[in-house]
Amino acid sequence: MNATLKLGDVIEWDIPNWSVALSYWVRRTAHELSSIHALEIGARNGGLSLWAAWHGMHVVCTDLSGPSQAAIDKHQQYGVSQLVRYEQLNALDIPYSEAFDVVLFKSVLGGIGRGDHRENQRKAIHEIYKSLRQGGELWFAENLTASPVHQFLRRRYVEWGDKWRYVTIQDMKEFLSVFPAVEYTTVGFLGTLGRNSFQRLVLGTLDRMGVDRVVGESWRYIIIGIARK
Repeated sequence: MNATLKLGDVIEWDIPNWSVALSYWVRRTAHELSSIHALEIGARNGGLSLWAAWHGMHVVCTDLSGPSQAAIDKHQQYGVSQLVRYEQLNALDIPYSEAFDVVLFKSVLGGIGRGDHRENQRKAIHEIYKSLRQGGELWFAENLTASPVHQFLRRRYVEWGDKWRYVTIQDMKEFLSVFPAVEYTTVGFLGTLGRNSFQRLVLGTLDRMGVDRVVGESWRYIIIGIARK
């Protein structure tokens, strides 16, 4: 196992803001990390699976068409492949029941709801609930609708910006109401506005230094939390 885990290999985008999820989950989970059996949904390049396996979790790394070769290579490079299994998985039809201690995802509900399919987002959360053991936890980090500025820039400059269904805080509360206990925070305003990795690093750092505290909750662009079954 490599000595140092690079956050860029886990998060990939706006590291200062999205990486808040990792410390939030570690601080607030009721589980011992090294004993967890976890499922990552929408893994793509397998960043969260890498982070989970790095902490000793046994992980099923999944995506709709299966995780990328980059995910497999990355896990091999870090020496955690023995803790990771790869599968194709549709979040609308999860073939597991009461199987996992933790299900985790980052930025997947927008794609699941593309074409304004709000009910698909709700269904995905219910499928996750079904797949968790009693006492299991959903660890989530998701893109919010955020401010009018974010909404305009997504439509103008993001290829899928007018196709994804970005969620509101109220959406998340409603979708997660099946869980007996939910806690969350919101972060990020400037970080996503950078046009390259350096700009996002600088702007995300400004968010963490205090911009978040002067921006209303509904204008922040990431919701992070834990829902307990």
